[in-house]
Amino acid sequence: MRLVAARPSLRRLRFARPLRTSRGEFGARGSVILALEDVDGRSGYGEAAPWPGFGTESEAEARSALEDVAGLLVGADLEPGDWPGAVAARLRDAPAARAALQGALWDLAARRAGQSLSAWLATRAGVARGAALREVRASALLVEDSLQALREEAARARAGGFGAAKIKLGAASLDEDRSRAGVAREGLGRDVKLRGDANAAWSEAEARAALEALAEFDFDYIEQPVAPGDIAALARLRGLTPIRIAADESVATEEGAMRLIDAGAADVLVLKPAMLGGPARALEIADRARLAGCDVVFSHAFESAVGARHVLSCAAAWGDAFAIHGLCTAGIFVDDVAEPVACRQGFATVSSGPGLGIAP
Repeated sequence: MRLVAARPSLRRLRFARPLRTSRGEFGARGSVILALEDVDGRSGYGEAAPWPGFGTESEAEARSALEDVAGLLVGADLEPGDWPGAVAARLRDAPAARAALQGALWDLAARRAGQSLSAWLATRAGVARGAALREVRASALLVEDSLQALREEAARARAGGFGAAKIKLGAASLDEDRSRAGVAREGLGRDVKLRGDANAAWSEAEARAALEALAEFDFDYIEQPVAPGDIAALARLRGLTPIRIAADESVATEEGAMRLIDAGAADVLVLKPAMLGGPARALEIADRARLAGCDVVFSHAFESAVGARHVLSCAAAWGDAFAIHGLCTAGIFVDDVAEPVACRQGFATVSSGPGLGIAP
């Protein structure tokens, strides 16, 4: 594909309500949308959505990297993953920027082929798969503060057809986490999977106590109970209780994902294409995880509609009709760059149009 233009543009997305994690509260996030145009006037889109402290470069570094390589891309004849050495060198330490370029190239290639990105990925990224899914099961994110509001939010998720819902853990006290888990379970009933995310809030001793205290609420898994680099502690926590151990921040880099898979330190890998160099690379890592006996969940990293639809395409290409992924971004931002991923009756529908099916 010969490129005639490469345009990175900074976008500022304000959350509809503050995003709270164990690392603090966020009111907005920045991302860089990369548009690549070929000689026939088609455009493909990718997104750099960095989270400093979660394994990526900063927003400013991602933007600078994409601006630096834009001039190297114009006039080049490229395919996904096939970059000039100078481009690869500049993006080596910028995984969010790599995801933007890789995503834009895959989107453009799918548009040129007249296929959806999910169908294109299913046959060309990693291990060859069957037909891509037309709709993908999605989980709900429970964010209400008060216990009563959280119980009602969980009940709405159940009524809305979601097969799983996630709450944030790592509160000021274990009693608070227990109270929140209890009302979430009440609202969800016993047929909806309850998932937790501690965002590395606990020491190993605290994680042991939390897993034992939370076991009665029948969690499907808890993400990242300890620090990302402590793979040995993750391995020791596996099997301690019926709650499965999921890795999130520990697999926020390609190198970290490979180390964790080789160590057999988690039951579930939560893979975010935005942090792993794009959807194709995330699928390759998912293939490795499957061979190692790990379940895989694909998740957004609170990107705009561009990045979120790359994740949806990745999950559809993965082809597991029973897996429940973190896909929905509708309502997260006050204004998005295009139509976000919405979920109806617990499913996200994949666009049948060429590529991502949107143009920001």
